[in-house]
Amino acid sequence: MKSPSVATQTEKSALRTHGTKKTNVLQRPEPAKVSVVENQTVVIKSCEFEVFGIVKDVSFRHYTLRRAQKLGVRGWCMNSENGTILGLIQGNPRSFEAMRLWLTYTGSPTSRIDKCVFGPTTELVEFTFEEFTIRM
Repeated sequence: MKSPSVATQTEKSALRTHGTKKTNVLQRPEPAKVSVVENQTVVIKSCEFEVFGIVKDVSFRHYTLRRAQKLGVRGWCMNSENGTILGLIQGNPRSFEAMRLWLTYTGSPTSRIDKCVFGPTTELVEFTFEEFTIRM
């Protein structure tokens, strides 16, 4: 009669590690797929904004451009004569709100945002801008 085999702790560990596949490469999740349902209109939100604080000569417009491109927001921004940043943003509700939060609280790394004032939000059927741009 055979006695059951007893594996040592080292043998058990070897069995566990050889049975699993470990990789050091981080896998990126697939981007979310957007599905459009028939007979539904896609809502695009739009509003003007003005950012007050230390926002001039701190690359604020360029960081705004990059953030808008990342979020898929369209519109424009520019320096005003009184040292603020003026602009207009358009996007789907989620991206639009993310851009508003970024303009209000984050900005460029060396900027200081005292306040951000937004105009009335309107809903559009289609975009009126092809991309986000910096105006001179």
